[in-house]
Amino acid sequence: MLQHYSLLEAIYESPFFWMVRDKDYSSTALANRGHFTETFIADRLDAVFGASRVLRNVEIYKNKNRYAEVDVLVVYGDRAIVVQAKSKRLTLEARKGNDRQLKDDFKKAVQESYDQALLCSQALIGDGYRFVLPSGAEIAIGRKPKFIFPICVVSDHYPALAFQARQFLQTMATESIQSPLVTDVCTVDVFVEMLNSPLQLLNYLALRARFGSKLSGSNELTNARLPLDAQSLGRWRIRLFGFG
Repeated sequence: MLQHYSLLEAIYESPFFWMVRDKDYSSTALANRGHFTETFIADRLDAVFGASRVLRNVEIYKNKNRYAEVDVLVVYGDRAIVVQAKSKRLTLEARKGNDRQLKDDFKKAVQESYDQALLCSQALIGDGYRFVLPSGAEIAIGRKPKFIFPICVVSDHYPALAFQARQFLQTMATESIQSPLVTDVCTVDVFVEMLNSPLQLLNYLALRARFGSKLSGSNELTNARLPLDAQSLGRWRIRLFGFG
């Protein structure tokens, strides 16, 4: 082969299409993709914040009505991270350049994920909401988060995701609810490996929300050029948390 990458891409991509063509197994395969994405993200965040601060599949109720569900919720001091994961991927038509199909795929993979994250974020700073774990136990959030970082995660590499998010994603950032981070599970894995403490990861999310509109890159890793030496972290600790 003249281009070795084509073979590697085929090995990575083909199993998904084999499984979805199996009518008896396709629904199970898709359910497993969604379950893996949520579980993987939660496990990686556990390594940073500790299992006690990482809550999975939290259902939000307003009065007796179910309002929304957070796939993964992290509460750390007066900061919160709201993760919504989607296993939707680009269809073959979108990969061929069908603009209408591309927009439809993006809506299902990212826009819907962000809309859910926004609802959950608004509930965290609102009144009259209850947060319930899958076990049925109700949790008390305590004080309302000062800053909330929505993260939309797709289950595998999504070509030109950063460019599409800049062009298509409709957001509504506020003083408390920051601009979203849109990425994939592979990039989250890299972030957690490099930014393996709560301070470092929250620092990155704060910087990303503040300067994201001024950055342009083909993917999130291109933008992740952070000064992580001790002196720089000390300066940002004062700015972010008010202590040195």
